Amino acid sequence: MRAPTRQQTGSAVVEFALSLTVFFMAMIGVIEFSRFMLVVNTAVEASRLASRLASVCDTSALQQARIRARVLYFVEASGQILVGTRSDWLVFTYSPANCTQSNCTLVEASLSNLQAQLLIPVSAITLPIPAYRSAQVREAMSNIIAGDMNSACR
Repeated sequence: MRAPTRQQTGSAVVEFALSLTVFFMAMIGVIEFSRFMLVVNTAVEASRLASRLASVCDTSALQQARIRARVLYFVEASGQILVGTRSDWLVFTYSPANCTQSNCTLVEASLSNLQAQLLIPVSAITLPIPAYRSAQVREAMSNIIAGDMNSACR
C-alpha cells in the first residue's frame, strides 16, 4: 500500500520556509543583543575616559568642553548611541565640593540619558543605556606640566 503523495507536495518547502524564518529571527536577535552589549561597553569606557581626562586636565569650562568633545567622538564612533545636541549627558563632579585645582581629591564623570538605536530590519528600536559613573583620584589637574603642554589636554 502506497501513501498518497499528491496531497503532500510542497509541504517540505513550506516547513523549510517557516523554520528558516524562525532561525533568521533568532539569529538577528542574537546579533542585535551582542551589538547592544558592545554599545553598553562603549558607554562604560567613555565614562572611564572622561574621568581620566578630567583628573589630569584643569577644571575650566573650556577644558570640560574639550573633554566632552573627545568623549562624544568616542561615543558616536559606535554608530548606535544617540546624543543629539544636548550637553547634559556628561557631567563632571569634583570632590570635595567647590574645590580648586590645588585641593581637589577626586573627579567623577557621569554618563546618563543616552539612547542606543538597534538596527532591526523591520523596525528601529531605541533602548535606554544605563547611567554610568566613573571616579578617578586627582592627578596633575594641570594643562602644563614641567613647562610643556599636557598631551592629554589638547
